[in-house]
Amino acid sequence: MIDDLVAAAIHDAKNALLALDVQLAAAECRPASADFRGARGQVSRIATDLARLLTLYRAQQGRLHLHIDDRDLSDFLDDTVAELGPLPAQLTLQVDRDSAAHTGAWAFDAYLLRLVLLDALRNALRHAAARITFAVERLDGGGIAFAVSDDGPGFPTEILRGAADTSGDGSTGLGLSFAQLIATSHVTPDGRRGRVELANTPGACFRLVLP
Repeated sequence: MIDDLVAAAIHDAKNALLALDVQLAAAECRPASADFRGARGQVSRIATDLARLLTLYRAQQGRLHLHIDDRDLSDFLDDTVAELGPLPAQLTLQVDRDSAAHTGAWAFDAYLLRLVLLDALRNALRHAAARITFAVERLDGGGIAFAVSDDGPGFPTEILRGAADTSGDGSTGLGLSFAQLIATSHVTPDGRRGRVELANTPGACFRLVLP
């Protein structure tokens, strides 16, 4: 009973924050300060954290159900980037639409995957020096891989060795735990599962592989 109330509270708080975000977006059409834009960013981040926490809770209770549909990958990349909002002036985001168009479509839960990739993109925004790349490609051995790379200092060594926190900013590690859950929840009929891969190339490279 308590767990159900916690889940309901998280769900309600998430919806309230999303509604507030819509109102802030409308107000942002008028001249606004950097503080206002920062506040909107915080609202979006809290709402995303609550959505991820609720998903992890449902998975723990055995009640996580993915909504798998065929998605055009070019449209999916564009929709994901659109949710980022304006980029800092010193950064450029390169989206590999040619590779996405060549790959075509794939079946996955678009809502949950977008949450994972938005977190990876926002992490890249915090640490990139000047450039971020966002791409998806078909793998030779089967499956596809979404990749977010930046030209920043890369992941700390302890992260590459398996620590939970990918953000480098003292977070709880919710982001990587969520990413791993969503990746491994995508399973083919023959038992192949998705996965998350982290590397420094030399900047940070986050890959989410789907079977």
